Amino acid sequence: MATELINFIYATMYKRVNDPDSPYWLPAVLKDVRTPDGHTLNPLNVDTWDIGELAGAEGKTIGDTIASAWWIFVGAAFDDAKDRGVPDLPDNLDPFTSQRDADRPYPTLKLTSVTVDGLSNASVGELQNLTPTENGYRGTIRVTTAAYDTHGWQKQITVKGTYSLVQHVVVTDDPGDGGGGDDLKPPTKVVVNGLEGVEWPRQEIEGHGQFTVTAQDLAFDVVLRAEATGTGADRTPRLTVESITVASQPTFHLDEKSLTIEGRTIDQATLDIWKRAAADAFNSADAGKALTGKLVDTLADPSFRDQFSSTVTAQLVKALDGVLGAVPTGSLPSDDSGFPAKYGPLEVYLFDRLRASVNDTGSGFYPPTVVLGATDPTLEPYDLGDIDLGSYKIGVATADLGFKRGSIKGISNVLIPVKDAALTDRGIGATLRFGRLPGDVKVPAPPLTITGRWSVSFPDTAAAAAAAPEHATANGDDTIEGDITIKIDHPSATAGLSFSGRDADELTIGLDALTLAIATKDLQITVDFDQPTIWKAAIEKVLNKDEVKQKIIDGVQSTADTHRADIAKELTDNARAVIHTKLEG
Repeated sequence: MATELINFIYATMYKRVNDPDSPYWLPAVLKDVRTPDGHTLNPLNVDTWDIGELAGAEGKTIGDTIASAWWIFVGAAFDDAKDRGVPDLPDNLDPFTSQRDADRPYPTLKLTSVTVDGLSNASVGELQNLTPTENGYRGTIRVTTAAYDTHGWQKQITVKGTYSLVQHVVVTDDPGDGGGGDDLKPPTKVVVNGLEGVEWPRQEIEGHGQFTVTAQDLAFDVVLRAEATGTGADRTPRLTVESITVASQPTFHLDEKSLTIEGRTIDQATLDIWKRAAADAFNSADAGKALTGKLVDTLADPSFRDQFSSTVTAQLVKALDGVLGAVPTGSLPSDDSGFPAKYGPLEVYLFDRLRASVNDTGSGFYPPTVVLGATDPTLEPYDLGDIDLGSYKIGVATADLGFKRGSIKGISNVLIPVKDAALTDRGIGATLRFGRLPGDVKVPAPPLTITGRWSVSFPDTAAAAAAAPEHATANGDDTIEGDITIKIDHPSATAGLSFSGRDADELTIGLDALTLAIATKDLQITVDFDQPTIWKAAIEKVLNKDEVKQKIIDGVQSTADTHRADIAKELTDNARAVIHTKLEG
């Protein structure tokens, strides 16, 4: 299958999806995404994101910080117990110290009541890895968030909510040698009771509060499948979001002014230490990776993917309907056979949409509309110029027949029936049928009519005098002239069209072939004479010869060939204008 058409459509929409002034601008489209169960993309609301364990060197530092804050709290509780006369207390806490629990040495972070703002503020990149599928194509699109800082958007994603930071700690025996290295020791065997708020020698402690985090440089790779679904006249296009994966690790930044923290073991003496630990937790690499993963998992959930698929499909249908006109259900052309193998179901579907469009009177591609809009050259009427019809015997003399200032009226009375268009290896082959419409104020009624001036010239003076003595002159050549009208019943022409260009703004239509299909018997010629002549009947007979009619047909063909590039440019300009107007809304 060929990929050119899909790349062309994507490149055309790519500009508009990334244009804030376009009705297809991605942030405006995505902001209204809503799943069937009521979840929105902007804002995205999530009940719980379990970030999990913050391991490694950063987790160790955070855990050690929390353990040190807890030990301050334990010391204050010990002093209080002493003041209250709690029995069986040691003289002091010097024989002991605090550490992270060896069984659960790292802190864990959980986010709840999460609100994410700004995910809709996205742009798309080029289409990558385009490959055929059974009914269409699959490709990858890079979606970059925080893309714009206009229209009320900011170049960042904001994540808000509540958090819980948990660390398991123990009281250990202090070796008294200035430290025991990084090894985590078992809890002390010494029993101490009566310290309010303290679970000796092992305790799970928690800090919780409000947080605000911003993220930048977040991008996703979205695998998108484009297909034609259904059969026959009921086919429709469909875009499916197959997967969403993270393409870049964003930079997260905690707004420390927004951070609050409280907990049973947190007091004024330890508040700042806990805040530092919480800030380190949010700014840690593990938290960033986990938060990114949660974002992707939420967006990749089937409920959101299905809604994204519906949304982008609706945009595709909107674009196709806008450019080509809507096709009522069950009325799509479906007599598709014999097309080159490189075209798959999706290309055939799009081609059938085009075939329907050229038969829709309201479409910008309706052939009479295209012809009437042409200006360089003007196609209605179409200027033929002069045609040399050759030399023939008129009486006893040889005469040169000429056709001057020819003009065709009725080219705009043209249709391309569905059955007369087909996909070819180079593009589209079509048969143009003229004179099929009754005619109106804009489109001439049939038949196709050629008008102009005919002439019969006698190069030899003596022969001219003998053949037409009433027109002989003393200066040599003698010419008999008049008006000519040629009516052609139901003519047709075959055209070969090719297409190139990266997108609709660069679209170029090539008119590779334009061949008339006219039989001489279908030409009805009527001639008028500027002045009476005894050779009227002879001249009329000559002008109605099949040989002369064929020269007229050949002359029209030659003129069309000469203007083929100009006609192709008119087709190109019209197509570009129609697509631009329709897509701009």
